[in-house]
Amino acid sequence: MNRCSRNNGRVRIGDTIQVHACADIQNAARIHVLPLADTIEGITGNIAQLFLVPYFKDAYRPVHKNDIFSVKGTLGKPIEFKIVEVDPPEFGIVTEKTILFTEGDPINRADEEANDGVGYDDIGGCDRQMA
Repeated sequence: MNRCSRNNGRVRIGDTIQVHACADIQNAARIHVLPLADTIEGITGNIAQLFLVPYFKDAYRPVHKNDIFSVKGTLGKPIEFKIVEVDPPEFGIVTEKTILFTEGDPINRADEEANDGVGYDDIGGCDRQMA
């Protein structure tokens, strides 16, 4: 699994996972996508038209609410986006009929990482330093 898939699946290297087919996935009528702020610094223009439309065009990509994905940006610098909302709820496949909603402020990475779940700071008396 690549880094992006591991992060979206909340798994780490060495974890054991099971993959099951999702036979009832529907086409998404609408998705709300926002960029991560630190990945769009210095980029001008319509980010949706420059990066998202080509990324989704004719690709029939599956999306899941809260997933973060990377799109090749200018000069090889990847731009990361988060799926904020999917209609119908939770997940769907982006087609040519899917409405791409991109309004809103870019997402702060620090806020996202703070919402990732339990970390060393949440477990009293534990830190990352090795003895």
